[in-house]
Amino acid sequence: MIPEKEIEKYIGKTTKIEDQIDYARASVAKNFFNLPDLTLNEGTPLPKYWHWFFCWETAPKELLGRDGHIRPGNNIIPNSGFPRRMWGGGDIVFFKPLKIGMRVSREITLENIKYKNGSSGKFSIIQIRNDYKNNENILLSEKQNLVYLPNREKFTKSETKEIYDLSSLVKEKAFTSQQLFQYSALTMNSHRIHYDLDYCKTIEFYPNLVVHGPLIAQQLVDIADQKLNGNLKKFEFKALNPIFVEDKFSMNLINKDNYLDLWVNDKSGNISMKAKAT
Repeated sequence: MIPEKEIEKYIGKTTKIEDQIDYARASVAKNFFNLPDLTLNEGTPLPKYWHWFFCWETAPKELLGRDGHIRPGNNIIPNSGFPRRMWGGGDIVFFKPLKIGMRVSREITLENIKYKNGSSGKFSIIQIRNDYKNNENILLSEKQNLVYLPNREKFTKSETKEIYDLSSLVKEKAFTSQQLFQYSALTMNSHRIHYDLDYCKTIEFYPNLVVHGPLIAQQLVDIADQKLNGNLKKFEFKALNPIFVEDKFSMNLINKDNYLDLWVNDKSGNISMKAKAT
């Protein structure tokens, strides 16, 4: 663990991953999202938010933590002293689409580290920026807020229940354990909360397998892009409560004057995710 007074020395650290947008992974994503009308050929532009299927950050098993992620300290993310990781949200600015056959790079920069106090005690928020480029042409820039939390002995939800006009409902959905496995494979996400039920219940004290935050966000991105006729430029979101496997959740939208207000309700009506799209 790095002392708090030393942690800021890690701000500004960078790493780079290179990849090629290949037909195989794009085809798997097409089937996963059930997009039969999407024709995949050399040069085909891919739907927004498919960047997570490329430029994977991987490591040998001895560098992984108990949760399946790369253990902090073994990449540019330092060990801030908290064992539980979750994706708290972020924002994405879209410039140009990824295309089949394109060579891309993902430049990862550690932008900020903050320590905060919450209901479960002290925790840290580590913000990283991912810049996806083709040569020097930037395709998209994404900021992620990664939250590192202390261990816990029980699961509690945030108190975020809110009532909205039912006319805001866009659609409802639920994911199966097979779909969570497929999405983990497609994104090379080895976090055990998405596939290891025993780990979920006995280590992190979730009642069931957890649906990936990016997978939930991706549903909202698709809705926003359709509403904006394919012209979505910026998407901001914050994760508040988890969605669990097989549980039905609702996706909602209100068209404001100059942006879209989106959110996800879990089966009990609690807000799971909030987002803004322009």
